[in-house]
Amino acid sequence: MQLRINRVIDSNPQTTQYRIDALSDLPLEPLEYCQRWVEMSSEERGYRKACIAALAEATGLSERTIGNWGQNFERRPNYVVHILRMADMLNQIRKIVLPPDYPQK
Repeated sequence: MQLRINRVIDSNPQTTQYRIDALSDLPLEPLEYCQRWVEMSSEERGYRKACIAALAEATGLSERTIGNWGQNFERRPNYVVHILRMADMLNQIRKIVLPPDYPQK
């Protein structure tokens, strides 16, 4: 006769991976980044230019390079979507943690 032991299965097992780590693996397309961080409507004149400037700031690439990715940035390099996810997470942290008068430099 076997002895059965009732064990409670933890529905939330301890893990070393945090949600932010899982989020960092998800790509963020350039248009999505612009929708989140460019403070203009996509219908407004100058939106694309503002979007390119924001992408250049986030990636460290030149505005000219980004402008050459196509109208909807469809020719962007694959690594860019990961840089933009990291930049997005940093922007969110800044928005939550840093006071509005925090020095920019």
